[in-house]
Amino acid sequence: MYHKIKVPITKRSLYYWIFRKHHGLQLFLLAIILMGVFFKVVPLELQKRIVNEAISQRDEHLLLWYCGLYLSAVLLAGLSKYLINMLQVIIGQKILIGLRTELYLHVLHLPLQRYRGLRPGSAISAITGELNAIGAFLGQALAVPLTSIITYVVVFSYMFSLSRTLTLITIAVYPFEIVLIPLLQKKFNTWNQKRISTVREMSDTVNEAISGIVEIQSYNRYQFEKDRISRIIAKLYRIIITLNIFKFGIKFSGNFFQALGPFLLFLVGGHLAINGQFSLGALVAFLSAHEKLYDPWQELRLFYQEYQNALVSYQQITRLFENHETLPPPAAAQVISPAAYLELCHIYYNLPGNVTLLRDVSLSIRKGEHIALIGASGCGKSTLALVLARLYQTSEGTIHFQGRDMTHCSPEFISSRIAMIPQRPFIFSGTIAENIMYGLPETPANSGSHTEIRARIRRIIQSIGLEKDVIWLGMSSIPPVKEARKLQKHVLKMRQIVHHELRSQFEEVVEFYDPDAFLHYATLRDNLIFGECESGKLAIDKLPTNEKFLVLMEKTDIKNDLLGLGLALARITMEMLQQTTTDESFFTKSPMEAVEVDRYADILNHLDDAVRLTREEKNRLLLLALRYIPAKHGQIRLQPEFTEKILSARKYFLSEMQKVGNCHGHEHRSGELFDPETSTKDNEESEFNTYCYSGYLYNRNIRTNILMGSVKKTFEDILQLKELAWDTFKRRGLLEEIIDLGLDFIVGSQGSHLSGGQKQKIAIARALLTDAPVLIMDEATASLDNISQSMFQEYISQSLRDKTIISIIHRLDLAHFYDRIIVMDNGAIVEDGTYEELMRQEGALYRLYHNNTPPKAQ
Repeated sequence: MYHKIKVPITKRSLYYWIFRKHHGLQLFLLAIILMGVFFKVVPLELQKRIVNEAISQRDEHLLLWYCGLYLSAVLLAGLSKYLINMLQVIIGQKILIGLRTELYLHVLHLPLQRYRGLRPGSAISAITGELNAIGAFLGQALAVPLTSIITYVVVFSYMFSLSRTLTLITIAVYPFEIVLIPLLQKKFNTWNQKRISTVREMSDTVNEAISGIVEIQSYNRYQFEKDRISRIIAKLYRIIITLNIFKFGIKFSGNFFQALGPFLLFLVGGHLAINGQFSLGALVAFLSAHEKLYDPWQELRLFYQEYQNALVSYQQITRLFENHETLPPPAAAQVISPAAYLELCHIYYNLPGNVTLLRDVSLSIRKGEHIALIGASGCGKSTLALVLARLYQTSEGTIHFQGRDMTHCSPEFISSRIAMIPQRPFIFSGTIAENIMYGLPETPANSGSHTEIRARIRRIIQSIGLEKDVIWLGMSSIPPVKEARKLQKHVLKMRQIVHHELRSQFEEVVEFYDPDAFLHYATLRDNLIFGECESGKLAIDKLPTNEKFLVLMEKTDIKNDLLGLGLALARITMEMLQQTTTDESFFTKSPMEAVEVDRYADILNHLDDAVRLTREEKNRLLLLALRYIPAKHGQIRLQPEFTEKILSARKYFLSEMQKVGNCHGHEHRSGELFDPETSTKDNEESEFNTYCYSGYLYNRNIRTNILMGSVKKTFEDILQLKELAWDTFKRRGLLEEIIDLGLDFIVGSQGSHLSGGQKQKIAIARALLTDAPVLIMDEATASLDNISQSMFQEYISQSLRDKTIISIIHRLDLAHFYDRIIVMDNGAIVEDGTYEELMRQEGALYRLYHNNTPPKAQ
């Protein structure tokens, strides 16, 4: 029995995708093409009959009949063309889906070594933009040549039936075109390859600059990067100009030969008609047929160009992703120790150019053994870890797992037995939970399984110190309104704990919102409005033009006070800017932003010139006043009369305009504590939410809702109190929902919203969730603080005794936690034993520990 050999994707021809995919659609397209060709040729015969029969015989009835048939044929030909075009697009996109998916999967399966020379910018450009052009060609790869050839043969036969002489004259110019066009196309292809390579080079350069933006800004390398990209842009400019010289040369040649045909027909055909050797109707039909004949010829010519362009792109793409690194199959070897769980026998790993990273490494590891790999940088530790995880293929030697040669093991088998935590883990877009579950074979589909997985995740993040990070991120989240309503009572209970049980600790750093007191650490906007709108229409930037706020200023006569304050703040800020050297920290002490300086300078100049301020300029002064935080900015001391006026305006806004009743602070006036279980929205029909003790702010994060106040000092002061608050919340069972909210935190592109330590903890949790029996850690705790490192090391020693662990460590004070120490140098193992044994020998480990001379390979 013969088995089909699957052709590697990089070895497949372009037409492989066309002939092996969507046969039903292809046959349907062929039927439409044949129908379309028929309706293209019918009008030619009808033209001749209209002239020679209907018009010559002056038969109007026959004329109308032929004209009706002509119009129907033209309409059906147009509809056929429309249907052909749509089928081309559908077929092309369907083929492109398969091509792009298989190519992407091929890229993911490339050996890790291959990625050393694969630049991300080129790969992204190839799989996205470059494949789109190929997809457009794939859709017409059968339709265009078939339609053109069939149309050409039918029209040619019809012309030949009218006049052999004129037909031969018509095609006499084709040999010249057949020779010239491919020569120009060959030149075009050469320059098109250069264009694709240069575009990839530009993509790589931009990708590299974005990835290295910290270094660029730190070392002020803007001009260097500008010169670098400018050279590529200039190179691309020259290539595109040359490319278009050949492109338009091909177009000019085609148009010239197209115009030459009618010239010969008029010259010879006119002579024959004048001498009565050719009828006028036949000449008209022949001229129309010539146009129909040249259309498929031109389409074939254009198709040839598109085929060459697609072929160049396809070859460039497959060449980019071709796996050139072929390693010899490892020699068969017997397992040395029957008791070994994981066995390495005479492992070598070489890079191209005879660079040896591992040499003759043999290692026998027992089940449940905890091993530390130690050595100087570049000694081969990370390479050995990658070889153990089968992410690098060995040049020589074998690796056995429970007696099974891992060379012949599937990726599914290996990934279920071995989990690896890299030093710099990659965090994917999505949530924290999704990233932790990334290592599982598939996302749990049913709710029961999902609940069990979430419970396991909670246990893991608590054990490795990630739970506190998740709680903090949950506290920093703004949940959707639907979710917030579920959390509201929990949040209000936590608020009650902070405002009552922990009030003495928190009131030193938090100014709690009080409806009857002026808030010195809040903006004047918050003092006046004392609440939020879910829609954001009462946001500070929109307030000067908000109708309700305009009414409030009119009813409470506070507008001029705010304008006066805004003007005073503008003058003081501009005077300070003139007198001192400013930096970014200056504007943290002013309600004015750096980008607004010129606008406020213009306002002050207008006032000095006695120019009346516009409404927009007045609104800017109002905005400056509304941003003012008295205790933070301190540029102007507010008079008691003004603060009382603001409190009166607040009371009017809440009671008269928003119809808010019973807005109270942390205590009722009777002295009884407020019960969050009975809390409701101040006005259920309104989207307005107050800063009152019973209120919930749906457009603010959980932390702000718990505190319900403004931070007096620095944010670090709040961080010092979070442990106290969280311990209290946890004892009351209030943090489960917050943890779930934190697990659903969106991490951003490549984990941009996370710290380095948080990324590392997520990678650790990801590996632990797989429950693989072998855990390989490549400096897995390098990004963690000392407390987190110690916590994780204690967890490994106490809770993961059933796991086989191979860990690369740089902190030698952690070495004594491991059952066995392996010291490497220059790609070889130079010491192997327990921590106590190696320290007594005063060899390689001893010298590393005491920062003496590095170990030498024996």
